[in-house]
Amino acid sequence: MSGPAAGTARADATTDVVCLGESMVTFLPSQPGRLADVPSFGRGIGGAESNVACALAAAGHRAGGGGGRAARVGLGGRVLRVRRVVLLRGLAV
Repeated sequence: MSGPAAGTARADATTDVVCLGESMVTFLPSQPGRLADVPSFGRGIGGAESNVACALAAAGHRAGGGGGRAARVGLGGRVLRVRRVVLLRGLAV
């Protein structure tokens, strides 16, 4: 089974798997050390359903969820970041 091209998935597309849960932004330290001593942080996305859905999409399945597909979400910067990342990974949101 092949999934959609990265960044082109649509919420109304047929999906093989729908993952439900809470996606979130994670802050990753730029270097090891105590939190007080870390100079900066990168950001990524996290949450079990996001990780599973992204892995399934990478394996060629049509996966949805992970970015609020079955929930009402806001339009804040963190939500937009999560939606953009999961769309680029081929998920339907």
